[in-house]
Amino acid sequence: MGLGDITRAGVLAAVAECQGLGRETFRRRYGFGRALTYVLVVDGDNYDSKAIAGVAHLYSVGALLSADDFSGGARTVAQRLRALGFTVEDGSTAADRPQQAEPQILLQPRGGARLRGAQNFAKSVHQGIRISDIQDVLGDQATTLNALYPDGIARLWGATPTAEANNEKVRALRDRRVGDDVYFYTANHFFARARILDLFTSSPVARRVWGADSDNATWEHIMALGDVEEFPTPVLAAPVLRRMKVRAPLRSLTLRSPESYRSVLPLLPAKSRPEVPSPLTPPSATADQLTAEGLLERLGSLRTHRQPGSKTPSRHQPLALLWAISRISADRPRLTPWALFRTEVSPLLAEFGLPGSKVTPEYPFWHLRGSDLWEVHGMERDAGTAPGTGALDTHQPVAGLTHTSAELLRDPLIRLQAVIKLCSTYFDGVDQRELLDRVGLAGYATADGLVDEDSDGQEGAAATERATGPAARRTRTSSQLVRDAAIAARVKELHSHACQICETRLQYKRRPYSEAAHIRGLGTPHDGPDELPNLLCLCPNHHVLFDGLEIYVDVDGVVRHTHGDESVGRLRQRNGHPIDEAHLDYHRTLCELSRITRS
Repeated sequence: MGLGDITRAGVLAAVAECQGLGRETFRRRYGFGRALTYVLVVDGDNYDSKAIAGVAHLYSVGALLSADDFSGGARTVAQRLRALGFTVEDGSTAADRPQQAEPQILLQPRGGARLRGAQNFAKSVHQGIRISDIQDVLGDQATTLNALYPDGIARLWGATPTAEANNEKVRALRDRRVGDDVYFYTANHFFARARILDLFTSSPVARRVWGADSDNATWEHIMALGDVEEFPTPVLAAPVLRRMKVRAPLRSLTLRSPESYRSVLPLLPAKSRPEVPSPLTPPSATADQLTAEGLLERLGSLRTHRQPGSKTPSRHQPLALLWAISRISADRPRLTPWALFRTEVSPLLAEFGLPGSKVTPEYPFWHLRGSDLWEVHGMERDAGTAPGTGALDTHQPVAGLTHTSAELLRDPLIRLQAVIKLCSTYFDGVDQRELLDRVGLAGYATADGLVDEDSDGQEGAAATERATGPAARRTRTSSQLVRDAAIAARVKELHSHACQICETRLQYKRRPYSEAAHIRGLGTPHDGPDELPNLLCLCPNHHVLFDGLEIYVDVDGVVRHTHGDESVGRLRQRNGHPIDEAHLDYHRTLCELSRITRS
């Protein structure tokens, strides 16, 4: 793959996204610097040629090209964009500006109650520290901080030293640099980010601002922060950490490269700024104000085609949307070229469309724009009632969920509610469990979700073989979620191994036996946190029923059968074991989907 794979529609999609995010946010989101030699010009506006080309490749063939992937440099990028019919101008007037290094990503645990994490963040980052209050211990650093913070309020965060030789924290303290982005983490979520403006070491400053920990250590490795942004909705960390190969939960200051940062930028919130309408594919006037409720309302009121004499809505658009939601769940690009859409959606239309309906993937590809949840790039909006497959094959446009709707669907609960809305509204009489499996959403069949696993692809053949003698063995490579054994042991200890539903205490090999059940599964597509408020202590029988979505806990704490709603009893709770109601609500919603798909 390379520049030759970039399509005109992919470039237009990248330009539209850049218009919506703004050039600086767009560059940061995908890990590019400012164009120094060539700029792309569209409708009189300038765009960074390499950044546009890299994202255009993502939307053309599904893989982001980084700045280092362009063999031949900016000149070859310019040549490819010109070959696609775009105007590229010499931007060498900016060449004398020093190019800034791409930011790394620094993952910063906030610390819990014992370390006064929440109080320290509120004091020195959210509220800020008056420089005048620490002036006497700043020394030469006073000049720098006064220059960085003209309002006299410094945003500071520190880290304690470590005696280890070369662990994650040592490497992070050693290799972080000014310009890096810091993401603050707590309770399995990222809740804020900031940019490092300066780095310095001062135990007197740290002691004045935060005091000392129980070992009398100070948070003396200090960051001066700017562009502080606290997220309105915390971002689930598990998908981000998994993609960067960082073990969850995050327990140590951790630094990752610009390349690693670039790979997770699509999973993180864009910089807050007003949306700018795109002249290429104008969004709805209220698209940037879309809420979860509005998203679900639109999913339930699609303008679908109906065959003459029938009141049953066509399933083409709902099927395409389920397919698009599965892409969000799998962290795949939200926009796809027509060729890929046609290849993957056509079999779904053939298998699950209304009896007698034609397989016309071009219909949802184009007409989903009417939902205000979908956008198309690379075709004129007035291209007729629906462009034929010939026109689509020629132009190879790009389509998919809008940025706003895709960001909403990254939330596991909203995504689950969207699947329920589509299934309950449009797929009566369909084997919905089979549908979800075929569309790529099989993880909703259980509370566990899917375990990430890569096998050698030989299981099918091996399962059918019969032989005498000892069972054969074969080598297998797999990747599985890592669970925190200490937390699981803790929930069992708190309940003395008694099931929270039936109070059974089992003995196995002369030892008490119980199982720690995650309320919201750790696997895809649930992405639940591995923490005590997301655990129950259950006997094996009720663990199986809970994971299999046969029982749930209602809003009053009563355990009920999913099918029939009969009461099983009340969930027993203990002091010291808080249960997050949001996780129980997610499990209830999952059971609602189970009722729909099994009816």
